[in-house]
Amino acid sequence: MLAGVSLIVAIAGVAVGASSFFSLNNYINETNAYVLPMARVYYEGPVYTIPSGGAYLLFNYNQKSYDTHEAFDLASDSYTIPETGYYKVIAQYSIDADAGYFYMILLYSNNILVCSRSSTSSINTNTFGVALADIINFTIKDSITIKVYQFNSGAVSNNIFDGEEYTFFAIAKIA
Repeated sequence: MLAGVSLIVAIAGVAVGASSFFSLNNYINETNAYVLPMARVYYEGPVYTIPSGGAYLLFNYNQKSYDTHEAFDLASDSYTIPETGYYKVIAQYSIDADAGYFYMILLYSNNILVCSRSSTSSINTNTFGVALADIINFTIKDSITIKVYQFNSGAVSNNIFDGEEYTFFAIAKIA
């Protein structure tokens, strides 16, 4: 009789443990593992050149990858914030770089510089990535743009690599 009771308790324990495991696993998968899709634009097309020195060039994105809010305006190369909150922003361009060339990528909100990153190539390379990533608090209807800059002593223009994996701007509300 003691063996029978022990068997019933053991089976009940296994059932409770299995039920808890599946319940916890479903909670993790449904609640914590979901990553919001990022609205994304990129450059695809003919050779795009950044001149050396002088001006910060508004970057010309010409393709949408994903944009549920229709917030990207390819004519003005801007993104209009659909609702107030914290946004994760990632922008990148890949360029044919020579050693010692200086590159910048800048994020503007309503024509005011919010974030920038600079890089100097230490070697000659045909795909040098210049990128920024940040989390920024934006207000509804803020206009977001990306500008690029490069400087080299010879004032030589450099070509941007096209394609979504090389030159893009992505943004998603995270809070």
